[in-house]
Amino acid sequence: MPRLRFLSATATRHRFVRWFVTVLAIGGVIGGGLTYRHHKRYRHFAVHESGKVYRSAWVDADVFREVIEREKIRTVVNLCFPGEMGNRIEGQREAVYESGAKLLELPFPPNSTWDIDYPAVRQMEAVFADPANYPIWIHCQHGRERTVKALAIYDIGRRGMTAGESLESMPLFGMPHPWPTVVFAHIYQSHHDAARTAADETGQQLR
Repeated sequence: MPRLRFLSATATRHRFVRWFVTVLAIGGVIGGGLTYRHHKRYRHFAVHESGKVYRSAWVDADVFREVIEREKIRTVVNLCFPGEMGNRIEGQREAVYESGAKLLELPFPPNSTWDIDYPAVRQMEAVFADPANYPIWIHCQHGRERTVKALAIYDIGRRGMTAGESLESMPLFGMPHPWPTVVFAHIYQSHHDAARTAADETGQQLR
């Protein structure tokens, strides 16, 4: 009898272990599926400064509507080049306008360049300078390069951060910041600091 009870207890433990492992496996599959779905749906979406500036890669039209309404977004800034996303731009335009926000299409310097003299750079500064534009949602196709450049402009010009502090504060999404983006941020800081010094010397004020 003791041996039978021992075998019965052992079998019960084995069944419990199998059940526990199965539950963990199912939970892992469900959790992994939800994480994957969230990543695909809200591609690289992140809060850059709560209540003021948000970022992402290109998302579907229904996600634009959802986030605009949830975060009370007033301005969506699309940094992609004309035709880059094909017909998806029409869906974005419709979603943004129907949600009551405005859409600014500012083709930004290509990923391979660190040129800060693009017209879109000055336009981006003007967007950040207008309080009526906030909260602002900035995105490009992948949300990792042009978007980072725009956010560096915001951090350096509006938050008093250095290029290094700005880049370090941003999520990497599994890859380091591309070197042209890093160079862009540091060159922008250098020019911004020089302009501020000149303004201080002449008694002017930067926007």
